[in-house]
Amino acid sequence: MAPPRAAVVAVVLVLVGCQIAALWSPAESFDRFTSNLAQLGSGLVATGLTAWRTTRHAGRTRWSWALLSAGTGCWTLGQAYWSWVEVVQGGEAPFPSVADVGFVAFPLLATASLLLHPTDDGRTGRWQRTLDALMTSTAVGLVSWETALGAVVSYDITEDTLTSALLVTYPVLDVLVITLTVLTLARTTTGRTPLVLVGLGLTSFSVADSGFAYVAATGAYVGSSIDLGWIAGFLLIGLAALTRRDPVAGTAVEGAARQRPAGVPSTRSAFLPYVPVAVALVVTAGLAVSGRVLGGGELLTAAIVVGLLLARQYLALRDNTRLAAELATREAELRHQAFHDGLTGLANRALFLDRLEHALQLHARDLRPVSVVFLDLDDFKVINDTLGHAAGDELLVRVADRLTGAVRTGDTVARLGGDEFAVLLEDGGDPLQIGAKIAGGLRTPFTVRGNTLDVHASVGICALDADDAPVAADELLARSDTAMYSAKRSGKDRIVAYSVGMSLAELQDQELRQALRTAIDDKRVRLAYQPIVELETGRVLGLEALARWRHEDTDVPPDVFIPLAERTGLMPALTADLLAEACRKLAEWTTGRHEPLTVHVNVAPSQVIAPGFVAIVGELVSRYRLLPGQLVLEITESGIFADLDAAKRTVTQLRHLGVGVSLDDFGVGYSSLAQLNSMPLDSVKIDRSFLAAIDTDARQATFLRAVLRLAEDIGLQVVAEGVERPSQVRQLRALGCEFAQGYLLGRPMDGDDVPELLERRAVAVG
Repeated sequence: MAPPRAAVVAVVLVLVGCQIAALWSPAESFDRFTSNLAQLGSGLVATGLTAWRTTRHAGRTRWSWALLSAGTGCWTLGQAYWSWVEVVQGGEAPFPSVADVGFVAFPLLATASLLLHPTDDGRTGRWQRTLDALMTSTAVGLVSWETALGAVVSYDITEDTLTSALLVTYPVLDVLVITLTVLTLARTTTGRTPLVLVGLGLTSFSVADSGFAYVAATGAYVGSSIDLGWIAGFLLIGLAALTRRDPVAGTAVEGAARQRPAGVPSTRSAFLPYVPVAVALVVTAGLAVSGRVLGGGELLTAAIVVGLLLARQYLALRDNTRLAAELATREAELRHQAFHDGLTGLANRALFLDRLEHALQLHARDLRPVSVVFLDLDDFKVINDTLGHAAGDELLVRVADRLTGAVRTGDTVARLGGDEFAVLLEDGGDPLQIGAKIAGGLRTPFTVRGNTLDVHASVGICALDADDAPVAADELLARSDTAMYSAKRSGKDRIVAYSVGMSLAELQDQELRQALRTAIDDKRVRLAYQPIVELETGRVLGLEALARWRHEDTDVPPDVFIPLAERTGLMPALTADLLAEACRKLAEWTTGRHEPLTVHVNVAPSQVIAPGFVAIVGELVSRYRLLPGQLVLEITESGIFADLDAAKRTVTQLRHLGVGVSLDDFGVGYSSLAQLNSMPLDSVKIDRSFLAAIDTDARQATFLRAVLRLAEDIGLQVVAEGVERPSQVRQLRALGCEFAQGYLLGRPMDGDDVPELLERRAVAVG
């Protein structure tokens, strides 16, 4: 519950009014009544407000405010004793007195409060901040003593040790607290307003204490405007307690605000403590050179400053060593992640191709043999669909272990994606024998989550002997891939070696690879656009960009050349080109257009988690100034669940860029839809297989209604694909599906024909 702020403001106004009125009051009356009571009242306000603030926090932040409240409370108790003596008893409060116990406790507890204040520098940084405060305060105290404070104390005609000690203690503790406040502010990036106000209050205290030390030492203190410093200090601390809540250490807010790693201060805050130290050493050296005889206390204090400086440097050196070790560890982790598969720990495609290229260079130079064994698990999709993707991932890890155990130490085993693996054999070795050993090792049943699984693999081999002509790395990999597909077409669970006389299908596949590479280089893979329509109004709200390739006057189907690009490593270049073209057209069509328009672009599974993919999309969004939601990327379920965590990170990053993400072919993998709750998608596209008989088969319509309801329950917009009959449109409307695409609503068209379609604003929906 919030404090009665109106009452607090009223108290503040009364206190300030009393002080202003007291400026025209006689000095004795001011000191005895107005000043004492105003100080007591302001201390009570600050104590109450800081105590209230304590209840609004937890952890270190709560302890920080609690210690500050305890400090103000101690000071208030000391002031209460002082006021009792002077106001009630009518006497003169002695100095020193019992009140000084509370007065000295305040800066000590304030120091502890500042040390507990949440900052961005971690545990090591708190030790550094403590040393910085001690080092700086000691240095400032040394300079103060050598230039002014020593003379003030020597002026004290009483020569009372306790009095002299207190006169020195107050300003020294104030310097310590103010220095620590500045250092804490320099290392804090969030929630600074309360700390700034507390710092201003402590500064006001410091001015009052320094003034008090001077007038008390000269015997001239009978009450003056110096008292305003203590009153203003408490009011500022009370105001700090009323400001908005500062973030608690360790929370997401504090973590998100950090601009530097924990324990790494800014250059300004790191340099700040050394300034007073340098000044202190220069002043001390200057006095010594000028002929002044330095006292033992001054020399001891200078030695303490140097000792604290050395301790601070030791901490800095140790921290730098730690940071260097952490940096080296992170660099090694990043390097490992860049070249290894996140699931199995095997080499990934990039590392495999790099080693393959090196092996082929040795083949060309030294005639060393090199072979690639390419294998794909048979019917792996059935395992995923029946046991779930978690079981499938566990199986892939177990397969990776067996592959590693079946090859030689110097051979490279890689996971190329999905359930595809490859082994690079260098420095000899019979690839057929090793392929047979790998296949035999997989035939021993696996036990995964209580299920016994018989796993087989189709294996393709391509070997280059010493007298064979050199080939490119991707070509050798493609040949082994061709041999593997030949093994699958031959009945699976087979080993096939690549040969020039393979079947026409493999030869045609090989010819298409080179043609596709040339077409991508020449940007001859184009886009066609199919409208996405609002069923109720017929308005065209979006377009799906569909890849098209015409080779030798024949249209090559996407389900032929897209997997081909995936197998031959051409997918990154193809994806980048098609995305750029779709964004360029989208920007062109929406210039001057007020109605919303989206363009959907399909993304291959391998690209969802490919390094640099999000950066490419972000650059296109920025270059063409696309609005949030204009570009939508369609990802298949296999692309999401191949690596769920990596896909989730990619999808989250894309949505932060303002890019929509849609799940394509929704419903085909119905058994895994429960996992979609954790994936931040924008929409789904119902696979055409679910629409085939919804207007003739009641069971099909019922099943589709369940899928639609599931999508609605998890907050996903739905687009139905494959609408070809008016009766399907009517059934979709009845089922509550709002958006659809298909030949009935519009066939894929060239980009030049899209503006005419958009001018019509609506299409016939049957």
